Amino acid sequence: MAGRRVECLWKHHVVEQLKQRDRVQRQAFEEIIHQYNRLLEKSDLRVVFSEHLQTEKYEQQNRHDLSPGVEGGRSDSLQQEMAQMRIKHQEELTELHKKRGELAQSVIELNNQIQQKDKEIQSNEAKMLEYQQQVSHLEGEGRELRNSLADLERANQTLRDEYDALQITFSALEEKLRKTTEDNQELVTRWMAEKAQEANKLNAENEKDSRRRQAKLQKELADAAKEPLPIEPDDDIEVLSEDAGKGTGETSPGRQTSRTPSRRASQPPPPAGLLDSISTIFGYVSVCVYGHKCFFPSSFCPQNLSRTSPDAHDGEVNAVRFSPGSRLLATGGMDRRVKLWEVVSGRCEPKGALTGSNAGITSIEFDSAGSYLLAASNDFASRIWTVDDLRLRHTLTGHSGKVLSARFLLDNTRIVSGSYDRTLKLWDLRSKVCKRLLVVILLLKIVKKGKY
Repeated sequence: MAGRRVECLWKHHVVEQLKQRDRVQRQAFEEIIHQYNRLLEKSDLRVVFSEHLQTEKYEQQNRHDLSPGVEGGRSDSLQQEMAQMRIKHQEELTELHKKRGELAQSVIELNNQIQQKDKEIQSNEAKMLEYQQQVSHLEGEGRELRNSLADLERANQTLRDEYDALQITFSALEEKLRKTTEDNQELVTRWMAEKAQEANKLNAENEKDSRRRQAKLQKELADAAKEPLPIEPDDDIEVLSEDAGKGTGETSPGRQTSRTPSRRASQPPPPAGLLDSISTIFGYVSVCVYGHKCFFPSSFCPQNLSRTSPDAHDGEVNAVRFSPGSRLLATGGMDRRVKLWEVVSGRCEPKGALTGSNAGITSIEFDSAGSYLLAASNDFASRIWTVDDLRLRHTLTGHSGKVLSARFLLDNTRIVSGSYDRTLKLWDLRSKVCKRLLVVILLLKIVKKGKY
């Protein structure tokens, strides 16, 4: 349909141009054609006149032959008139031939001009056709641009609507954040006030307990001071005379000091076999602390230094842990790495390093099977690695302070972590979310109430 319309348009345009050319060129050549037609008519008349004259001439000659004497003078006059007319007609014929040549030359020139004009028209038609093609192409591009502009306007309107919706949502969220911040500040203020009250109550109770213990101790000391101290002859006590060492504080050489073994020294010591049997059975070591004999696990008090590794960590070592089978040893330090060591024949061979932490390691824990390793760090997170391929599996974030300790529970699918932000969090490894949050101040309340 569009092709037919374009074809009809250019045909109509060609017809209009031809009509215009006919109107313009007719005015220039109409007078010449009219003159040329008049010349043709005159030439025809001249031919007729010449024929008529020839016939009259023949008639005159015939008449002259018939009557030479009578009409001699008249024929001479007629001949002179015919000669004059012949000369006149000859001049007119010459002038007509001249005009005819001029008109023929002008016709040739006009034909050349017409051919040039035809060539110009053809070139103009070719240019016009090319311009029409360009116009159609530009119209197509214009339609495409208008369509794309409409699409862009629709997309812009959609984005503007989305922006308005997001702006409204942002305003609502900002208002909610402001209210939440205010509520948080109010809760923090209330929490600090309650904490101060609890601390004051705890301090008052501690002060009461201290006063009670001090009063009890003073009473016991007073009762002990009132009781007489029995001295037995077996006690290892040095008895001095009254005059001895009053001025110089030394004993007299003439007086012997009497020493008797005290009752405490005379008492038989406890059987050594009992303590040895306790330390042998339960793996405890007896240590004298401030004059008292205490029992500690033998692993707590190492007897000999086995091995050291100067290249273990680049900084301080904060945590050390054996695997459940005591086959692997894990160490964590301030260099943000956990290193695994394989214990072989009393020697520690490096097995690999666990990376991924952004701060120092504070705690290390193996699961019950020894397949996973849990580490807490100072970057407010806890991480879990697999021991076999040394890959990071889980990263548990949510604390607002340093994570000081993290432990597996019995089923190895839950983890509890404690942080410097005074909270304990219970994590579920299957969903990787925090299931429960416990604030330490609640534990203090429970302890104070005597539930634990």
